[in-house]
Amino acid sequence: MEQQDLRYLVRIFRRRKKAFFIPFFTVFITISLIAFILPPIYKATTTILIEEQEIPPDYVKSTVTGYVEERLQTITQEIMSRSNLAKLIEKFDLYPEMRDKYTLDEIIDRMRGDIKLEPINAEVSNTRGGRPVSATIAFTLSYEGRDPVKVQKVTNALASLYLEYNLKSREEQASGTVTFLEKQLEQVRKHLKELEARISRFKKEHLGELPEMTTINLQTIDRLERRLEDLEAQIRSLKEQKVYLQGQLALVEPMAPIKTEEGKAVMTPLERLKYLRLKLISLRATLSPNHPDIQKLEREIRALEAQVGTTDYTLEKIKQLNDLQAQLAALRQRLGPKHPDVISLEKKIRLLSQELADSDNPQTKAAQVALNRPDNPAYINLMTQIASIDVQIKSLEEEKKQIEKKIEEYQRRLENTPLVEKDYNLLLTDYQNTRRKYDELMDKLMEARIAQKLEESRKGERFTIIDPAQLPEKPYKPKRMAIVLIGFVLALGAGVGTVSIMEYLDRSLKTPEEVQKLAPVPLLAALPYVEGEEERRARRRKNLLILAAFLLLLVLGVVLFHFLVMPLDIFWLKVEKKIGLLLI
Repeated sequence: MEQQDLRYLVRIFRRRKKAFFIPFFTVFITISLIAFILPPIYKATTTILIEEQEIPPDYVKSTVTGYVEERLQTITQEIMSRSNLAKLIEKFDLYPEMRDKYTLDEIIDRMRGDIKLEPINAEVSNTRGGRPVSATIAFTLSYEGRDPVKVQKVTNALASLYLEYNLKSREEQASGTVTFLEKQLEQVRKHLKELEARISRFKKEHLGELPEMTTINLQTIDRLERRLEDLEAQIRSLKEQKVYLQGQLALVEPMAPIKTEEGKAVMTPLERLKYLRLKLISLRATLSPNHPDIQKLEREIRALEAQVGTTDYTLEKIKQLNDLQAQLAALRQRLGPKHPDVISLEKKIRLLSQELADSDNPQTKAAQVALNRPDNPAYINLMTQIASIDVQIKSLEEEKKQIEKKIEEYQRRLENTPLVEKDYNLLLTDYQNTRRKYDELMDKLMEARIAQKLEESRKGERFTIIDPAQLPEKPYKPKRMAIVLIGFVLALGAGVGTVSIMEYLDRSLKTPEEVQKLAPVPLLAALPYVEGEEERRARRRKNLLILAAFLLLLVLGVVLFHFLVMPLDIFWLKVEKKIGLLLI
């Protein structure tokens, strides 16, 4: 059975040789031409290590947070920007064969496709859970191009850009954090000062009514009440003392009488002179001027005047006149107007009044005024004590009123304290929260400034080139033999497919067995087709012309495609991206 199948396949191959070889050679030659037409592509690769910060994070925390992969993607997007790639294209004179046919954006897209970045991951221990996790510790950066020298230079330039942009982004992020925190801190500082000013004004407006003054107010009220009780006790004591002194005052005569020789001695020459003058007035009322007693009395008065000098005794005359008038009024009640004693007193009064009238001067008026003032020392002493007590009582009363006002004021403060406490607590809460926020921002700002110094001194996380790009010694792609081998496989498949389709569509009889199946008569013989020499030569010429025309059309198509449509390497790159065939 297997031999029959093999013979059947051999017969099919003999019949369909052209149908097999034409697509076979067409596909194989086309792919082989493409493999050898494609220009060589060189690739340079550099390895960049991601080093952790030198100072442990427990001592200095960096403000640049986030995963390395995210920052790496961000830096890649910045480096792959149109401006950066355009500068590299102009600097290294890249893709000169495309500048006349394509726009700058298309050339930049081509360059983006030639740049490859692959992270290198490793299992590290998680600082939180302790479980091993995959982390990016390095990455490779490669660039593909036709010129090996330019490929090396561009790869190193890209690596330098990654290092530069990483440091720049970290410094900008650290400085941006410091700037942001400084602005926030300044706003909070202004708000804090406003709250302090508001609290100060509130304290001035409600001085003594604040909650923290409650204890002091109560203590002050208690102290003032004790002082008020002491004042009331002192006032009562002084009033009692005043009543006692007033009782004593009622028993003392305001005016001290002039003392005579009979009962009391004159203490001083001046008092003696006053007494003798008054006595002289009395004697003159009863005796003649030449009487020995009057002359004796006048001599004694002159002697005393020579001793103490001339003095005014108008006040004593007025006192004496008052006493005589009082005695006269008493005698008239008991005696008649003709009584010698009454007549004698009236004469004394007339003489004394005459002397006072003759001496009508300011001293007399002053003496009359002074007459109403007491001159008894005991009486004056009692009056002085009473006046002193009145002054003390008045002073204590004033102090009492002041203390009562203070007590009312402090009680009013205590009554207003609950009303003030609510607003005051709101201000304090706002101030405390703002102060806490200010302290937190200050701590964060100090940490951010230290982190900024860390980045500026290049002690933070950084990229380090551990394997710089080397000059490629051989092309990276295309792998021409691999392409040819793939072309052979595809050509074989094209030939077999073409034969299979033609054989399936052909309904003619090709073997005696097929004829026997269709005709119900017996098959006696089978005559093969005999081809003549002319027919064979014509068939060969025809095949050669067909092959030549096919090859010519193939070459023309490739040339036109190469020069008029697009370079084959670009076409091949797009084919790789679309169908995922990395023919390397």
